[in-house]
Amino acid sequence: MAEKTLKLTLEYDGTGFRGWARQPRERTVEGVVREALAAVYGACDGLAVAGRTDTGVHATGQVASVRVEGGPPPERAPEALNAALPGDVAVLAAEEAPDGFNARFSARVRAFRSRILRRRVRSPLLDR
Repeated sequence: MAEKTLKLTLEYDGTGFRGWARQPRERTVEGVVREALAAVYGACDGLAVAGRTDTGVHATGQVASVRVEGGPPPERAPEALNAALPGDVAVLAAEEAPDGFNARFSARVRAFRSRILRRRVRSPLLDR
């Protein structure tokens, strides 16, 4: 089977994570994504992300790339990976990327949005 590069579009609620980057004995987004990739594709190589997030930070449209061999075709990857991921992480889309594509180094634009609540009454949406 031929090796291919997948471009994954991820979304996650970062509340229960210690950021993107894998850390020993900590729950990280990279860690659970790697576990799902291993469950679906077996070995995977070169998982990269356009931008890492910190503890508690959410992401919508986070782009990752990974080299895989075998497994489901890209159009079935979201369904297969989401079945192996916890409920606070989802693969929104997957496609085969050209050889040499790397989410970190191939990114043309990175957009970040910070929200700061300035009111006296607490927010049940943000205070968890």
